[in-house]
Amino acid sequence: MRDKTPPSVLAKQIDFLYQGLPPALFASALIPVLFMVFLQDFPEPKALRTWAGLMLLVILLRTLTAIHYKKTKQSDSFQIKQAETLFILGVILGAMTWGSLSWWIYPLTDKQSTHFLFFISLLGVAGGSVASLAYRRSTGYLFIILILSPMLIGMYRTQGNTDIAIAIIIVIYILYLLKNVRFFQENSEKVLLLKEKALAREAKLKIASKKAEAANRAKSRFLANMSHEIRTPMNSIIGQTRLAIDEEHDPKMQFHLDIIKNSSENLLSLINDILDFSKIEAGELKIDNKPFDLHIALQSILETIQVLAEDRKGLQLAYTIASDVPQAVIGDKQRLRQVLLNLLNNGIKFTDKGRIDLSVTHLETMAGSLLLQFEVRDTGVGIALEKQEIIFDEFAQEDDSLTRQYGGTGLGLAICKQLCQLMGGDIEVTSTPTEGSNFTCSIPFLPCQVSELPAETSQVKRKQIHNSPLSLLLVEDNEANRILARMVLEGEKHQLMEAHDGLQALNILSEHKFDAVLMDVQMPVMDGYTATKIIRLAEQGEPISGIDKLLAEKLGDYLYDCHTPIIAMTANAMSGDREKCLAAGMDDYLAKPFHPEGLAMIFSNLNLSSSLKK
Repeated sequence: MRDKTPPSVLAKQIDFLYQGLPPALFASALIPVLFMVFLQDFPEPKALRTWAGLMLLVILLRTLTAIHYKKTKQSDSFQIKQAETLFILGVILGAMTWGSLSWWIYPLTDKQSTHFLFFISLLGVAGGSVASLAYRRSTGYLFIILILSPMLIGMYRTQGNTDIAIAIIIVIYILYLLKNVRFFQENSEKVLLLKEKALAREAKLKIASKKAEAANRAKSRFLANMSHEIRTPMNSIIGQTRLAIDEEHDPKMQFHLDIIKNSSENLLSLINDILDFSKIEAGELKIDNKPFDLHIALQSILETIQVLAEDRKGLQLAYTIASDVPQAVIGDKQRLRQVLLNLLNNGIKFTDKGRIDLSVTHLETMAGSLLLQFEVRDTGVGIALEKQEIIFDEFAQEDDSLTRQYGGTGLGLAICKQLCQLMGGDIEVTSTPTEGSNFTCSIPFLPCQVSELPAETSQVKRKQIHNSPLSLLLVEDNEANRILARMVLEGEKHQLMEAHDGLQALNILSEHKFDAVLMDVQMPVMDGYTATKIIRLAEQGEPISGIDKLLAEKLGDYLYDCHTPIIAMTANAMSGDREKCLAAGMDDYLAKPFHPEGLAMIFSNLNLSSSLKK
């Protein structure tokens, strides 16, 4: 019959047979030695010694086959069928030698105790072989039949009264062992097959996991590149629109520019939602807990949303803060602001008339933390009961028809929920269709003293910052963004020199000094990271490689023992980009689209002083 065992399983079975051979051979060698020691009164000692010598010779031959298998199983010339044949030949020799004990040695004595010793030894050897030989049915069958069937010949030659009964017992025992061999092989083969399938599945899972990780890395790279590529023109669109609004006095043109500005900011908000969702999904978004003035933060949020609610839609906007809500807390102000602005924007979007209310209450104080509850209530269209269960799922929307009236990506509330959970809280909704919705966020904060707040948060409105004119080097490869930056910065009376890439910036810095460098990151020829590292090496007097030797010497001479402030002004706005810029040696970071106020704040924080009149 053709062997249906898969080659891989056959190889494991043969390997198990050879692994079980050394202890079996040791036991086989011990029994003849014991016979020689304890059967010194055997009538035919020469025959017993001859049998013992034959047994030891067979054991030696089988030991050599085991050594040969161990040496050759990893070689290219190894053949599993050849190894199986050698093992079967060894089994036949061993079984025939054991069998000769019953038909040759057994009848040479009439002593019942010796007969019993031989009988028990053969039965024990045959029974013990099931565990070590039954991985292959052929080896188990051969060994059991060849070792036990000769006992029937021995029984016949001794002609005892009980031999017929013993012979019957032997036959039953043989059949029992053969059945066990078959059962053992079938089950062990199933186990090996299952293990093989499990290992194959595990290998596939590892490959799939590696592919998923590679896909995730590719997605992250894609998002980073898309963020950069989208933010670069957005910086120009939003910035130029602001400048045009400031200079345009025609009401009709102002109306068109306002639409462009609002649409651009909505598009930027959409981009930020997608990036935030990707960062949360990848576990890269971190919560930054710092002391802040909660009351001022809430007032700032309401001021931000007020124009949209009251001026454009005519909605009444109000907020209340319970008397036991502290002014100073420790938490992530920006993420709280993001959650509340999203909820308030949603309330305004889905409410055509009525009011939007924001209330803050103190629920409890436990384990040193304050649990605050933020409620955003509107009188809008409301949410159907069956939709309330999925409203916080990714890409889910209350109105998901193709002609949905209100638009959106379905990411806003999903991000709100995940941000609340990252901050240690949660969010839930109650709503009645046509009557309105109530979103409730419960978020823990740590208590804080007002004296611990940063100085700038003690004022309700931050005063506009005016810096003295500075000498600046703008390193930017995008022409539209250079034009925008030039208009903004020269409008603030700063003097500006431009470089199209990092290498051109190095050439300029080898001949001119600046109060600060505004460094883009992703540029042709030489990127901003490399340029910054070279500048820092030159300032420290360290050897510089990777650029022209003469340029390196000029940079070293001109910049040594100085520190030129470098501000990253880049469209790279993914998680870790700020840290990467700072690690490269930059002093601060500003993501595009940039606000002139944000750049002015960085100038102020860095305490830049003008060199124009020095």
